[in-house]
Amino acid sequence: MDHRFIAPMEMYSVARHSLNYYKSVVFYLRFETTSFSLSEWKSRIEKSLRLTIDAQPRLRLQVDLSQEKPRFVILPISVFDSLPIRVVQRMNDDDDEQEEFIDKIIEDESNIGFTFNQCSPLWRVLLLVSSNSNTFDLIITLNHAIGDGTSGTAFFTSLLECLSEKSTLTFPLSDDRPLNELVPSKLPPLSSLILKIIEKIILPDALSKYFFPKTYWTGTMQRIIDESVRTRLVSFKLSNDTLDLLHKKCRIERTTIHTALLSALLLSITEIFGKRNMQFSCNTAVNIRRFCQPIISNQQIGVFISSADSYHYIPYRDNLIDLFWSLSRQTKEQIDHEIEHSVLPLIQTLKFISDWNKFLISQRNTLPNGYQHSVDISNLLRWTFQTNDPSWKVLHGGFTQSANVVGSVFTASAVTVNGILKVYICFHEHDIEHFQQVKLMKDKMQQILIDAISL
Repeated sequence: MDHRFIAPMEMYSVARHSLNYYKSVVFYLRFETTSFSLSEWKSRIEKSLRLTIDAQPRLRLQVDLSQEKPRFVILPISVFDSLPIRVVQRMNDDDDEQEEFIDKIIEDESNIGFTFNQCSPLWRVLLLVSSNSNTFDLIITLNHAIGDGTSGTAFFTSLLECLSEKSTLTFPLSDDRPLNELVPSKLPPLSSLILKIIEKIILPDALSKYFFPKTYWTGTMQRIIDESVRTRLVSFKLSNDTLDLLHKKCRIERTTIHTALLSALLLSITEIFGKRNMQFSCNTAVNIRRFCQPIISNQQIGVFISSADSYHYIPYRDNLIDLFWSLSRQTKEQIDHEIEHSVLPLIQTLKFISDWNKFLISQRNTLPNGYQHSVDISNLLRWTFQTNDPSWKVLHGGFTQSANVVGSVFTASAVTVNGILKVYICFHEHDIEHFQQVKLMKDKMQQILIDAISL
């Protein structure tokens, strides 16, 4: 059954999928139970999944590329007679080994895309269990065309309400409209608009590169266009106590956890990969549900995102951490300015891209080393998942995504679940010469965040 035309921001993900530039978004929650029975919990989860599909019917959407203008279609409910859920046995129950195992599973999931057809959904679920443990992990993988980062937490909000037999909000497809129809039509400042037109339209590529040079960091290896792409990832967590201390320090320094994360990542890249003066182009994913008219709930699955750019010069020195709080404040100022002036206009300008595949191929061929930015970052903020049922609880969670061929060298994805911050950093395997360097960068980033509390 036809639903509607695919909106420009959704088409971006459809095109990335079609070109094999990007695969999926992945989310997980870890549960602890007083006693675990696979048959019982699988049955409960399947029942709750069916109720979640009713509450979040975008889970029934598929992509139809057979028409001149791509459309979403609604899968018949019979498709879900067999739910896309798979059980995987965890090999061990040591805490560190559990973390390594789930990260490996999530890495694998981020490398598996979906098929645009009329007989299977654009999402799937994995249940990671162990016969010797009362903890299990529930993983949802989405195609970005039907859901953004916040959609993962929206999915789990509905699912946990169904597991708890609570009433849950329903978001009918009759209210599902293209994002560009929900945000106000607002032009950026005239001077900015003129510069963009000159850069993107009037000047040929050769002159554009001369008058608008892009000198930001794009990794240490020259990319090969025809090379196969595989996402790799690393992760770390900050405890509730450490995160609270960092949050208090951010308030004192008039900045945010988000800009602290980005600043720590940039300084760790400079230390591990640069050891010289560095220039970075950064892209922050912005949840624009609150800017929509009417306002969209954070509990609604959909694609309600835009992006804010920021640019940073980091002079290398022995004690890079001395730059941390000034860099964090500078980053916040740039992102706030972008949100005010550029984030919503970007949604409207995407309407003028007629051939998304051609546009993305052109971007990859003309950008420095094929990258739009040095770093992408998404932060889903704080989410609390609680239940009145004493037999189970949620311990923590996380989210990540495929590395984006036309995105950045590193993509950081963060979310705080029940007080614990989980950060994933993903990249393409062939873009980094030594995987150990990424591990050192990740450890350095975590240590910078901890050390910054006492600065």
